[in-house]
Amino acid sequence: MNVFDYLDYYGEYTFSDKPFNEVDNLIFSILSYVDLNSLIPTNNKNKVTLNEVSTNYFLKQNKKEDRLNILAVRQGIKLLKKIQNVKRFRDILVYNYCYIGDANSQFSAVTFEIDKNLVYISFEGTDQLVSGWKEDCKMAYVFPVDAHKYAIKYLNKHFTFLGKNIIVGGHSKGGNLALVSAMYCNSFVKKKILTIYSNDGQGLRKAQIESSKYEKIKERLIHIIPNNSIVGLLLRHDDNNTVILSDRKGFMAHDAITWQVDNDHFVREKLSRFSQVLDAGVIRWLDKYDDEKRERFINSIFKILEENNIESLIQLKKELKLIFKIIKSSKDIDPIVKEMVVDLFQVLNETNKEYAWF
Repeated sequence: MNVFDYLDYYGEYTFSDKPFNEVDNLIFSILSYVDLNSLIPTNNKNKVTLNEVSTNYFLKQNKKEDRLNILAVRQGIKLLKKIQNVKRFRDILVYNYCYIGDANSQFSAVTFEIDKNLVYISFEGTDQLVSGWKEDCKMAYVFPVDAHKYAIKYLNKHFTFLGKNIIVGGHSKGGNLALVSAMYCNSFVKKKILTIYSNDGQGLRKAQIESSKYEKIKERLIHIIPNNSIVGLLLRHDDNNTVILSDRKGFMAHDAITWQVDNDHFVREKLSRFSQVLDAGVIRWLDKYDDEKRERFINSIFKILEENNIESLIQLKKELKLIFKIIKSSKDIDPIVKEMVVDLFQVLNETNKEYAWF
């Protein structure tokens, strides 16, 4: 079973019949990938149902444009269609939609009202914007990035005086935003947060994971990662992960639709040797280079991507080996950056021995 099968089996149960669970969390997280601009109110005074959102989206849908989106967005669109008439989700109220996409950042959030006392705030992961995945990389050497600031502001703006319990969550970068916003929101909001779901979301920098702010909320954090996780093991994290089964390996295990469901929960599994090797290698790499070197590395990589007209995650995956060859052979690249690339390539080679993923 996956989330679509879950909807077939449990879609006729309301949240009163069957309380919110971790699979519902993932569904709300995936929905935030869909471009819902103009379909959802940007405040909490006007609210629409998920059925209305879905109906209006597919009346205006541009199927050609949708097919050009990254996988996470396409999965979100399929899920929005699936839940259109599902009893459990169709009457959920949706509001507080926000999307920011510019040359420096990519951020989106939306609120789902589960009942009169509980809301789920979903932060979007990285979409197709180059600025979004460049911002992901910046997390290695700077804190906070712009998306972190937007997420904290979103919570404080909409929920300081709203008398509801809160669940925050997201997939990939969205999970990282959920965690950081819960750490740094004001005390009025923080005490209303019941649970933080990071669905294969990146970790934190050393200073943040060792901070008192993390200490205060970590018991409410549920970090769900597939057994072949890559993204969810980036940066630093503690070992309190909920490891679940994906039917894919390598990058494809990040696709939340591949996560296996048993009734109303995910199938538990052990972390693969592949992910363990990757995790150890990334931490070694981070420990070896300071923030200034990491910044030089990221800026150099993105300069090369721009010069080679790499504008999407799909192109990058196809041209990954070529990009490494360009970096290694270029005479204009900073020697430190070359060294960092070679070291990172060694980490990838180590993981490749466990599973040939590039």
